[in-house]
Amino acid sequence: MYDLKVSVTKVLGKCSAHPPMKPGDYITVHDGAIQIPEGGYICLWALQSLLPVLALKERESAEDRSVDWVWRVRHVQCPDPDGRVVYCITRTGEKEPEAPPFRPAERPRASGPLPSLRVVVDEVRGKCTAGMSPGDHFLLHSGRIYMPAGQPFCLYALQAALPLLPAKQRAHHDGDWMLHDLRVLCPDPAGNVYMRIEPWEDEQP
Repeated sequence: MYDLKVSVTKVLGKCSAHPPMKPGDYITVHDGAIQIPEGGYICLWALQSLLPVLALKERESAEDRSVDWVWRVRHVQCPDPDGRVVYCITRTGEKEPEAPPFRPAERPRASGPLPSLRVVVDEVRGKCTAGMSPGDHFLLHSGRIYMPAGQPFCLYALQAALPLLPAKQRAHHDGDWMLHDLRVLCPDPAGNVYMRIEPWEDEQP
């Protein structure tokens, strides 16, 4: 896995964070952990846009470049249309995997579309305020999320799963924890909704 440095490169408009983000501000990512320099900070709104891309950029993609876009993406902007803080993601080093090393030449590169995933509620160990029940699910097909007609999905549970999904669609090093971690827990400790991420084999959702 790669270490990352995420730096503000430009601010197109007025950043509404207090104090505002400015060019040169940065955070680092090491083995899935975010670190902020002493005295620094990161806008929460911008961070939620960065998170799904960070999990991807930490890893080497084995997908064909004609199918996958990760190899060419280095910039992410915050979701504020009046602020538009632009961040650059730079790989600063590579960590050796703990398990046998990953050798791309030993495995054919995927040339078809990215695999589809299903995120399904496994169990509810508390009282879910959103009324989630085992079997509730949504599908990720390419870069789009689908839900069965008439079946909602809790916003907070969805947010907990989102950062993992782009990385779960792609191949990994043998020693990567992403290979084996299939369950995600919602952020509500009173609800304790456990979700499972699994392949979805149908061509269409």
